[in-house]
Amino acid sequence: MNRLIASAIWRSPAGRLNARAPSRVASSAVAPAVLANVNARGISSSTIPTASASAQPQRSQAKSQAPPPRDTRLAGRRRFYKVVGIGQASPPWETMGKKKEEDGRDDSSAADSPISAGVDGTQSATGVTTNVASAESLRAILDPTRSGDSDGRATEWFNVTLDERALRTPLGHPLTVPSSALAMAIATEWDAQDPTISPAQMPLTTMVCTAIDQISVQPQFYKDNILRYLKNDTTCYLTCPQEDRLLYRKQMRAWEVLHEWAQEHIGKGKHAPARAVGNDEGLILSRARKSKPGAGLPHPDVLMEEAETWVNTLDAWRLIAMQSVTVEAKSFLVGMAVVSGCELDHRVDDSIPSPPYINAGAEAVEASRVEEEFNIDQWGLV
Repeated sequence: MNRLIASAIWRSPAGRLNARAPSRVASSAVAPAVLANVNARGISSSTIPTASASAQPQRSQAKSQAPPPRDTRLAGRRRFYKVVGIGQASPPWETMGKKKEEDGRDDSSAADSPISAGVDGTQSATGVTTNVASAESLRAILDPTRSGDSDGRATEWFNVTLDERALRTPLGHPLTVPSSALAMAIATEWDAQDPTISPAQMPLTTMVCTAIDQISVQPQFYKDNILRYLKNDTTCYLTCPQEDRLLYRKQMRAWEVLHEWAQEHIGKGKHAPARAVGNDEGLILSRARKSKPGAGLPHPDVLMEEAETWVNTLDAWRLIAMQSVTVEAKSFLVGMAVVSGCELDHRVDDSIPSPPYINAGAEAVEASRVEEEFNIDQWGLV
């Protein structure tokens, strides 16, 4: 039967003509000729689809074969790469133009990031933006030489590669960092993802993506958030010595040196952070009043201004470190001491007071968990 239909199509004048013609012509001219030939041989026309009827299944079939929307979320997926490496790269602001040219087509030299810009790439997360910073904004906040955190030498930049494909941030910027040690640490995080990818176990990747995508666009949001913690700094609330003398001593031993350093660093040697001893004093001092609209401890104005000035000197890399430590420790002073302790300035300039935590993260953690660790020692971990 199929051979008969095919023969009828070819033998008809319209069929031979339209075998060489575009399909649009064939749909209007071939169908009547085919029906005329096959009906002459006793075949029912109801078994032969017309052009308009046959076009409908073709369109629906093409629609069903369309590729599904690309899902760029990698969290929970199985590891899809074999080799993780690092290499020298250009700063992210120098490759922005190349990225824009590559938009709209597959870039086989880049790998997607598992860190979502918000939830599913939206702005649903607090403080998250999907706006892309300009090249000048990226350079102003990411270049260590502009913040004075450099010895004058040109900064070398490094990227992380998955099977020789450079990793990108959620907003499409190249994930490049001004430190080979940091790039190696990020590569180690990716190499440890097996058998599935878990972004929660890649804190350095998350912090670098935040620095490049978020802080470069809205640095003031992060600066204001960090300064909020100073008014209610954990290390400025001490327990009443008459209620718990042992805990009070532990707090003083852990925080006294921190407050003395803060007085020299941002208090001009005269103004120490305010303290509240006991619950009652803490409530009275931290409540809002007409002379102090915002709630929080009444720190000296000089200390608050110097703290803000210091925060404004931070580039994106130190700002994201400050943000992470401050939020986890619930203490601006601990965060400032950790970030300052990682810098080299205090080693070459004796006039700068040395911070209490010079490359000593464990001591900073202990300072932020005095009361928690004390309760665990007394009552056990519940």
